[in-house]
Amino acid sequence: MALINQKSNSSSEEIKALPCFIHRDCKIGRLTGGESHQCFKVTVNKNTTKQNFFVKSFNGHQQTAQAEIASHLLVAEIGVAPAIIYHSASWLVTDFITGDSLSDFYKKQTVSVANNKVTVAMYLMVKTHQLTPPENHPVLAIEELLNHQASNSKLSQSQHVALQKIISEITPPQAKHNHLVLCHGDVNYENIRVSVLFTNENPLKHAWLVDFECSCLAEAEYDLAMFIAINEFSVNDIDALIQDYQQFTNATIDKEKVCEYLACCYLINGLWYFEAGYQHKQAQKLMAKAHQQFVLFDQLGLLTEKITLLF
Repeated sequence: MALINQKSNSSSEEIKALPCFIHRDCKIGRLTGGESHQCFKVTVNKNTTKQNFFVKSFNGHQQTAQAEIASHLLVAEIGVAPAIIYHSASWLVTDFITGDSLSDFYKKQTVSVANNKVTVAMYLMVKTHQLTPPENHPVLAIEELLNHQASNSKLSQSQHVALQKIISEITPPQAKHNHLVLCHGDVNYENIRVSVLFTNENPLKHAWLVDFECSCLAEAEYDLAMFIAINEFSVNDIDALIQDYQQFTNATIDKEKVCEYLACCYLINGLWYFEAGYQHKQAQKLMAKAHQQFVLFDQLGLLTEKITLLF
């Protein structure tokens, strides 16, 4: 974590003015590593004790803020997301989980325990899917989302045309009567936080889902497909991952639907990383991630032409 720099002074003053921090002795640090939102760690000193909070700015993300807050509040009620201390149209304040992301935790392990990573993720995903969704929560419109991404001004006219053809070919039919659940939409290992009490031996405790920016109502198969895509699994892993999911629920997962959504998810992620790479200091890293998503898309073998040749 880096300390607030001069450019972030205005954010620092706004945070200090939030109702939960006003007139309190606060130390504010900017958290690095996020690819979209500005996030901060706020330490409140009270006598000899210190209390830490996670603070997220919705600046530039007001369109998704309401849905993010609504879903986070619900998931926090069952202890699967950090408790929300304060929220507004501009800010989110939650408990600070002292520990690592699930990804970083397992990087530090001396033995291979990758299966536990999947188990933790599937447990948190199932618990979220079992909740009654918030009213008027956004419903996944996958074709609309992809077409919006394909309109990116950084793409050439030939890329636009090729992408529109690909989207029309791979987008699965979405009937209104399909069973929709509350999906996180981005269950990657960086969006699972574990506390210092988390252990390999008991991986279903002391772990929380964070970052509900992509939350939506969709079929469970979509969340599973996005998990597979964003964590760079391949189509060969689908059976095992469905089995891991179903150990926590009686709900039946349709493998064919997971495969249909998977192509869309690889494309969504690839296009997101591609666009973000033009406006981010980690451009090279993001472009590499985009390429990997396109490689995985091509490995599905759905199209005669390789999408990697477009980019």
